[in-house]
Amino acid sequence: MNLETLYYQVKERISSLDFHRIWPGFQPLKFALYDNEKCFFDGQYIEKTDAFSANTSISYNGEQIAIWMVAEELEIPVLASKLVHEMFHGYQTLQGWDCWPNELEALFHYRYIDDNLCLKLRENELMLHLLDGFDEASFRELLAHRKLRSEAYPYEFSYEMQTEEIEGTANYVEWQVLKQLDEKKAYELTEQMHTAMTKAKQLFPIRISCYYSGALMIDSLRKAGLYSFDTVERPIMFSILNNVEASDGNFPGKEIISQDVSSALTVFNEETESIIRSAVERNEIVLQGPVELGFVNIYNARYHEGYLTSTYFLMYREGEENKMIQGDFVIRMKDEKTIDAVYRMGEELK
Repeated sequence: MNLETLYYQVKERISSLDFHRIWPGFQPLKFALYDNEKCFFDGQYIEKTDAFSANTSISYNGEQIAIWMVAEELEIPVLASKLVHEMFHGYQTLQGWDCWPNELEALFHYRYIDDNLCLKLRENELMLHLLDGFDEASFRELLAHRKLRSEAYPYEFSYEMQTEEIEGTANYVEWQVLKQLDEKKAYELTEQMHTAMTKAKQLFPIRISCYYSGALMIDSLRKAGLYSFDTVERPIMFSILNNVEASDGNFPGKEIISQDVSSALTVFNEETESIIRSAVERNEIVLQGPVELGFVNIYNARYHEGYLTSTYFLMYREGEENKMIQGDFVIRMKDEKTIDAVYRMGEELK
């Protein structure tokens, strides 16, 4: 579709929204739609620079805007909801939210631990139950499991919680937008959460699962009267646990869930090793180091024994210059900051 036509269709839908109902204090930002060649922003085509990469919020000419890469055809209400999701990231930046996770560090240091993920899957079940109707016992069990994980696995829990606070709130906003624009699509998103969040395989990579678990957690905390819209200092999800007593880690059906998590983790690790091995054997090297790692597409990035994966793009620094290459890559690292070599993935791995 023509970017200009699509832009105005989306803008019309966004203009119809009651933003105060979505998140008090949140206001729409300007946005840009772009593809591989063109970029349409604020009523006109502009030069597409390297700043327009992925779907996110960026600072452009001194103002915070949302950007979206038009790579597939989405229904207008869905695209509008996703752009408001990105606008909310801009709002978080402007409000000074202080809980942004260190994504690159987490790629190297986050551990996929069976027991932590087993408890997290139980929490998902509880939040889905609370979505259908709040009850105090389920809510207390939810907080008790989170308290236990925060103490037993502090690094992993902190990363998950920060991701839930940043991405989960944005996904919650996206959900609320759909409730205003298209009730059917909002229902479909809710059903996606019901389906995805009860399956162990959906915990991998962990970052993606936090979009849904964060949105559900916001819903649960709001129903309990514990989530404040106007608290700028973040994260508040962690402070809620200060006076909570940790659980003993037991719950009905734990053995079955634990087996499911263990099997799903094995499959995920095997997939990661296969992606890396195939790209290395293919041996299409597109960048030879040493160069400094800039950033990867963190959304679905993976790490295994000195190798990273990144889809769509890779950012790196050569001397004082920031550079970007587009494509899907396996990156051999010399250390956590230095790229040794970059291999292009084959079409069969995407």
